[in-house]
Amino acid sequence: MHKKTVIDFKELGRRLIFSQPIKELKTRKLTEVREILQEVEGWQKKGFYAVGYVSYEAAPAFEEKLQVHKAPLLGEYLIYFTIHDRADEAPFPLAYDEVEMPAQWQSLTTEQEYEKAIGIIHHHIRQGDTYQVNYTVQLGAELNPQDSWAIYNRLVVEQNAAYNAYVEHDNQAVLSISPELFFEEHRGELITRPMKGTTNRGLTVAADLEQADWLRQDPKNRAENMMIVDLLRNDMNRISEIGSERVEHLCQVEQYSTVWQMTSTIKSQLRPEIGLGEIFDALFPCGSITGAPKISTMAIIKATEKAARGVYCGTVGTCLPDQRRIFNVAIRTIQLEAGKAIYGVGGGITWDSTWESEYIETQQKSAVLYRKNPQFDLVTTGKIEQGSLTFQDQHLKRLRESARYFAYPFDEEKLKAELNQSLAKLDPSTDYRLRISIAKSRKVTCQLEKLQALPEAFCKAILVPQNANLQSSLSPTLKPAIGHT
Repeated sequence: MHKKTVIDFKELGRRLIFSQPIKELKTRKLTEVREILQEVEGWQKKGFYAVGYVSYEAAPAFEEKLQVHKAPLLGEYLIYFTIHDRADEAPFPLAYDEVEMPAQWQSLTTEQEYEKAIGIIHHHIRQGDTYQVNYTVQLGAELNPQDSWAIYNRLVVEQNAAYNAYVEHDNQAVLSISPELFFEEHRGELITRPMKGTTNRGLTVAADLEQADWLRQDPKNRAENMMIVDLLRNDMNRISEIGSERVEHLCQVEQYSTVWQMTSTIKSQLRPEIGLGEIFDALFPCGSITGAPKISTMAIIKATEKAARGVYCGTVGTCLPDQRRIFNVAIRTIQLEAGKAIYGVGGGITWDSTWESEYIETQQKSAVLYRKNPQFDLVTTGKIEQGSLTFQDQHLKRLRESARYFAYPFDEEKLKAELNQSLAKLDPSTDYRLRISIAKSRKVTCQLEKLQALPEAFCKAILVPQNANLQSSLSPTLKPAIGHT
């Protein structure tokens, strides 16, 4: 029974909430997957919404040579969609109710098993069976099903990902906090944006930008990304007008709360006869979560991974009445059944990969499960003297760089205009204390009060020369977090 589906795709500009479906379309049989997609397309053409997921193990329904583990991982369907005549709309959440993540996530793959799997993959690369394998492992935990919606909202706010989705039915829930687009299609234009290449965030603003620049130029990460770009271009060419395929924004670096990621954008024009089923035939599953070449690499994945992936590495998405179709790559995804939670995490393994570095990367990517980002404001405080903010440029720079680091919305020109209006009303012969705070909800607060002289015995200030560690400052016990750059 369907309970609720929510789509939080940034490109749509608002949250879409679906309940009370006209119809549920679902199956655990491979032979029925393709016909359900055709039915989804039919409902969309009639002006209805369709929303749901396709599990990774549905792949043989689109290409019988693709090998997968026996499904399901938990109790998920191979394909699950609901049809709706309306969608409720709401703004994207900018704050969340306090909720605790599971205290313990247990890796279901030991370090020894991980090292052995990477060795097997290197053997296949040496034999010429594959160029790159997206090898994944799973973490398990106990999670209260009643907390699933609150945890989803917390992760949406904290992670700032672009393609989030929540699907709840029966005793199942899928919480997909995905930064990656699988495909978007509208009036024949097809867009994919594969994500491959990762590094951790820096501990200061300067170090963070250095990390981004390193990823942008790193030969290994660029090679991994371009391998997948070539695979996606080949997949798209199967269903596109000759000569229409083009690559835009090759190896672009994007910021997330715990990592920098590398993406590339590919566009093409579909042939007129191509429908939703043919798009899945050509593209599913996304090459960024398989590797290349796809058929032989998925056989290696089946041989080295311990269990089915489920909705993880499949896709969650929506078909809209305006004939737009948008689907994510279901990475950064928690799958929940009756209190049992599974979270998949992985990365691209090439000949240059070492098992140690790849194992560390999986820990970086799973940090979203462990590290709580407290809700806090960005603050700067200064002196108003003779109607002007002393060191105004430096105060604005602090806010600008902090907002960029923590992904807070910040309209600097609007703040300067409001500041100038406020300062123009002040008595220039009086000194004031100004406190500016910026919330993630976009709320900007300016507090002014007359500056009073402090007694000499009020306090003693000591200059601390070293930079603050912005990441370690984010402790739940520190509210607000304090960092100077």
